[in-house]
Parts: sequence; C-alpha cells; structure tokens
Amino acid sequence: MRVGEAGLGLERTGEILRSDTLFGAIANALSRLNEDVEEFVSRVRNGELRFSSCFPFKNGTYYLPAPHLPLEKKWRFLPLDDFEKVISGNVSEVGDNDKMDFMKKVEIPKVVLDRTTSNSGIYYLTALKFKENSGLYFLVDGRDGLIEIALKYLQDEGIGGKRTWGLGKFEVGDDEIKIREDGNCYVTLSLTYPRDLESVVYWKPLVRSGWINSRKATLRKPKVIMASEGSVFRRAEEGELVNLSIAYTDLPPLAGHEVWVNGKSFLIRTVVTDEA
Repeated sequence: MRVGEAGLGLERTGEILRSDTLFGAIANALSRLNEDVEEFVSRVRNGELRFSSCFPFKNGTYYLPAPHLPLEKKWRFLPLDDFEKVISGNVSEVGDNDKMDFMKKVEIPKVVLDRTTSNSGIYYLTALKFKENSGLYFLVDGRDGLIEIALKYLQDEGIGGKRTWGLGKFEVGDDEIKIREDGNCYVTLSLTYPRDLESVVYWKPLVRSGWINSRKATLRKPKVIMASEGSVFRRAEEGELVNLSIAYTDLPPLAGHEVWVNGKSFLIRTVVTDEA
C-alpha cells in the first residue's frame, strides 16, 4: 500500500491511512456504486457516524497512536493495553515499545523514458508491505451498511496511491474493541479540524492536501491544517466536516459536486495531570 502525504515525494510514504483519506475513499466508492453518498456525508457531518484513522494491527494486537503528551518516553504507536495505561495516567507502567517489524517500507524500482530523447532514468517508489495476519484497521462508532458496501468494493479496487499498479488491495474483517477510558481531557484517534482552538491542550498540526478524484476530473485539493491523531483537547471537540466549496467556489463546477474534507474527531477520554 502506498500513502502519499503533503511534502512527501514518491520515494517516501506515510505509515497510516488517515481519516480524511478513508472518508474520501468511501464516498468515491459509494458514488461509483450509485449508492446514497449524501446520506453518508450527512451522517458523518451530524456526528451519527464516526470513524478513526487506520492504524496497524498484528495477530489480534491493535495499536493506537500515542497521545501527544509532554513525556520523557516517546512512542509512535502503543498496543491497546499500553494505550489504556497512558490515557489512565499510569505512564510509568509502559516500557519501550516493540519494533512493529510486521510492517516495513519497500522501495520499488521504476524506469522513466524521456519522450524526446528516449533516454531512460530510474527512480524508486516507496510502499508499505505487511506480513501475514497484519495490516491496518479503523474504529467505527455507529452502524452503517454503506461503509460495509464501500469496503467490499475497495478491497478489490484498492485504497491509497498507485492503485493502478496493484497497490492498496486488502481483505475486509471485523472485530469488537473496547477501550477503557476515563479522564479530564480527550485524545482524538482521527484527524480533527478544531472549531475551538482554546480547547487544544497538546497537538501536532498536519497540512493535508491530496487529490479530488471525481467522474469529471482529477483536481489538486486545497491545503487544510488539521490536528493529528493523538492530539489532546480540554473539551469534547467535535471537529468539523469542512466544505471546501465555500472558500473555493470554482471547485464544484470542475468536480461536479461539493467537496468535503473530513475533520470530525474520534475522541477517547484521557488523564492529563500536567495540563498546560
């Protein structure tokens, strides 16, 4: 699988599939299947349907993004048990994390030919490869048959970048995960477009862009700054489904529809003892 991100060329790739990309992939799949995209968008916008970004798993061990807390120990991802310890304030009980060697980045050599001189050049495409019984998963809050329909389509179509090269295909499965949560703040497991910046306690901003793939055209998506997964909020920040068509009025006629970016949060309670 390949995950492009702003600022990364073909020689680098992201490690997770973020919630805005997942939202766009599901909406595009529903459109191609002539399903009710507006119903899906409406349910996400109203908070009736929430989903996280896609995180790694292996053999039933689910990893979650470490909260952006001012700690001496630094982790990228934590197994669910350790994640629960951190959000409960029991950080000292969490040791060094495993190396997550079930997912690795691979370089795929490619050749390009100059149209004028026919001179050849080599370049490398970086993608993610997973070992058996591992992959990515996401959390869903709210039952919705449309997501299941879209995933069945996407498992053959692929998700992420370079799908025409055969990347991004997967098998769909489901499981039930319960997260023990309690605390005075909230950590998000999805990209979040904060509506109340005063609610932000600790965060890592991310510039998001990408492409708009519609039936009429493929367009560059305007940049939006989001709070990354693991960002901590003082209050229950819902985030926002951003309608880019309002600020960029030329997009709807070119794309043939309104353009939305998913910045809705997926919140879990967390303890913050040293709040800024």
